[in-house]
Amino acid sequence: MPLFGEPGQRIAYERYPHPGGGPPLYLVHGFTASAASFAANLAALREHFTVVTVELLGHGGSDAPADPAAYAPAKAVERILGLMDALGDARALLCGHSLGGAVAVQCALAAPGRFAGLVIINSASAAGTPAWAAAAREGMLALAARVRAEGTAFLKATRLYPAHGRRLDETSRALLVRDFDRLTPEGLAGTAEGLIPAVNAFERLPELRVPVLVIAGERDRDFMEVLPGFLAQLPHGLARVVRLPGAGHAANLEAPREFEAAVINFARELGVLAPPAAGTRGPAGTNALSVAGGVLIAAGLGMLAAALLVGSLGRDSGGQVFVAEPEPSPAAGFTPVTAVAGTRTAVPVAPGAASTPANPGGGAATPGAPGASPTPSPTATATPTRAAAAPAATATATPTVPPTPTPSNTPVPTATPTPAGPYAAIAGPVRVEAGASATYYDVSNPTPLRVTWMTPSGTFRDVHGVTVTFAAAGCYGITMEAIFADGVTRTAVLNVAAGEASCGS
Repeated sequence: MPLFGEPGQRIAYERYPHPGGGPPLYLVHGFTASAASFAANLAALREHFTVVTVELLGHGGSDAPADPAAYAPAKAVERILGLMDALGDARALLCGHSLGGAVAVQCALAAPGRFAGLVIINSASAAGTPAWAAAAREGMLALAARVRAEGTAFLKATRLYPAHGRRLDETSRALLVRDFDRLTPEGLAGTAEGLIPAVNAFERLPELRVPVLVIAGERDRDFMEVLPGFLAQLPHGLARVVRLPGAGHAANLEAPREFEAAVINFARELGVLAPPAAGTRGPAGTNALSVAGGVLIAAGLGMLAAALLVGSLGRDSGGQVFVAEPEPSPAAGFTPVTAVAGTRTAVPVAPGAASTPANPGGGAATPGAPGASPTPSPTATATPTRAAAAPAATATATPTVPPTPTPSNTPVPTATPTPAGPYAAIAGPVRVEAGASATYYDVSNPTPLRVTWMTPSGTFRDVHGVTVTFAAAGCYGITMEAIFADGVTRTAVLNVAAGEASCGS
């Protein structure tokens, strides 16, 4: 690969010209990775763009100086802008994965006129709050000290090592392993000390003026936790999100066709690429991406796992998967419930309380009042399983995560009136026999970023639904808190009467 910059601080790059002079698209990888992070995407992207891959200092074929000051964010920005000048690219799309996403934000803040748009892929480095950044800083400084003392061999036992990425394609895995094995203690420690601790620009996000496309692999728990705050911090209407429910941290490799289609559609939305000719197929023949409420949403993707991390070495960036298939068809007695943001129903319900469209189960609507179960309540400790796993037998007293419901053309009954904008909703029976089990599904619109279920027997996170066994008669509360792409948490509550108990008139 050619090198750019002054000796000792040169960065490696590769330029892939487009035969028709397509607009430039710069790709920047994450921590411990290289340009190989985009190996699976080059062919499709080169059909539309002049693609330039950039390797950060200390990575891939770039120089790896010992001085951490050489890795500072301002220096990284200066090198990328200088490379653009050297290649004659006055303006470009800039795409960054993970740490590269944070560098991309810094570039756009420094020179907004140089970038038509940003594509940010699962970058907790860019999206994290100051508190998140402080914790990451502490971890990175400890990592740098260990690397300087022991070398890089111990990292092969962590999930940073791409050889552990079982769901990566073989070519990408082999190239990433090759480049990981080239990393030096100076390059890793310099990045961990000089770049990562200072690259987060959360406080400056309101200043951003470059349109942003966020690629969100939802199995990356670290990123999904900070995404709502990131979106809320950006100027209104500046960002759109493509959600990939089956992908994790390396979303562009785990769902390559969906990623490529999202980037191409984003470029067309911005006018960087011309719209497709009438009657032609979508990018690379992939599923179409639709625009709904300013947010691009991709659904129906494969179940793939994360391979790379930017956060703590011991944390699994996977976790439960958000299900994006059609809403479940109703069973007998299924009644969805909706609630206004920040409002939940107190349980048990006061006798005689009215049922309303926002509270079909009846009961007093009390802002901030958590659902509480009466005595007796189920006592078993719940152990959630993945949404695709089979439920436990109905004889068990342990709440379980239900299987993904079979898609159906039967419409789900909805509350009237339908709430305007995003809303949280639960579908499930409001009356069951004592000792019986019932399943409750998330039917919020649109699909939330994160959900937390609170049931009489335990709390469950990031699952499409829960099955609860009601061991005794009583009035029980099923609560679901949902975080949406606008950063707002909305709550739905369903009151369930078991046996001869009543949850209101």
